Amino acid sequence: MSPGTRHAEQVYQDLKRALLSGRYTGAFDLSVTDLASEFGISSSPIRDTLHRMYGERLLEVGHHHGFRVIGWTPEKLRDCYTWHGQLIRLALKASMRANARLPIAPDGWLIDYTTPEAIVATAERMFATLASLSGSEEIVAAIANAGERLRAVRLREIERWPDCADELNSANILAVSGTGKALLQMLWNYHRRRIRAVSMLCES
Repeated sequence: MSPGTRHAEQVYQDLKRALLSGRYTGAFDLSVTDLASEFGISSSPIRDTLHRMYGERLLEVGHHHGFRVIGWTPEKLRDCYTWHGQLIRLALKASMRANARLPIAPDGWLIDYTTPEAIVATAERMFATLASLSGSEEIVAAIANAGERLRAVRLREIERWPDCADELNSANILAVSGTGKALLQMLWNYHRRRIRAVSMLCES
């Protein structure tokens, strides 16, 4: 990888991390000039990064032909939760074909419930682990992308619901020592809870 390519990739990673942390709101277009000043670089890699993230559906078209953070509406959020839930069901059902009564992931995944950000990271590791069981690179990529789009919303879930860590801990226990069928039902309830609360989660 050339130095220029490495630099562009670092810009992409840094800006993406800031975006997914919820630093920028969806109310205004993202300013290429302001972002370049914030990151101490020229406008060109910022512009390239914004186009790349738009292609990943992490941004949407703004009011003045630029880009802005996705402004979640109840309809958009319901669609994303439903899509994520369907992907997880596909992944789990693929891994359950051998024996639905065996644990799905005997080794579990790394857990950390110390901060809201750590809880969200634990959720992403859980879903990445379950996605990998499908044996499908397409399912893995789709679950990762949907999870990135939902990252800021998951932080909002934690603000609204004090038991998010308990949900993840229950899923970990079922993955390690329960049955695939039980985990499938638990995660269906996980997504259904969020689908029913989309209006609340879209409130500022």
